[in-house]
Amino acid sequence: MHNYDEPAWRPLPVRPAALRWLLLLPLTLVFLPLWWVVWVFLAVCFYGVATVAQLIVYVLPRAENGAVRVLDATLGRVPFIPRWCVTPVALVREGDSAYYRARVDRRVGKKTRLVGTSHGYHRDLELGVHYFRGAGAGYVLRVASEQGWDLHPVLRSHPRRRLRLRHDGRPRPDFRN
Repeated sequence: MHNYDEPAWRPLPVRPAALRWLLLLPLTLVFLPLWWVVWVFLAVCFYGVATVAQLIVYVLPRAENGAVRVLDATLGRVPFIPRWCVTPVALVREGDSAYYRARVDRRVGKKTRLVGTSHGYHRDLELGVHYFRGAGAGYVLRVASEQGWDLHPVLRSHPRRRLRLRHDGRPRPDFRN
């Protein structure tokens, strides 16, 4: 298992207020809309390529895993919300670990309920650093493992950028009675 006391699994340090207000907020306001336009353009291009790849998959069924890996290796590397982005909520809640813990609890709980009702579909959960910045990746993994989640066996996770989790698909007993 993982050592949650390693610095990589702890909460990220609080960014200085001057950095947040004077540099990151203007960057977010100016470049985030441009980032989203580029992201949507890339998504449209890759899904256009994916339709051609789907035709190849119909002919060669074994090519499907390769096509999925190619899409994940390209579009999966370009985050929709980049790490340098600072939302107004992040500006106000910077350093508030209780807020981030509650946010992680809600997201993992919601996704766990979805796994229980969807008969094994939706078994993957990806959390960007903006979800767990103040709580830490170790907290996310601790909470998620109690509900049947573990690190994805194929897709890589990095505790300072993104966590990719996979549910085992089995329902958990409810001992709250």
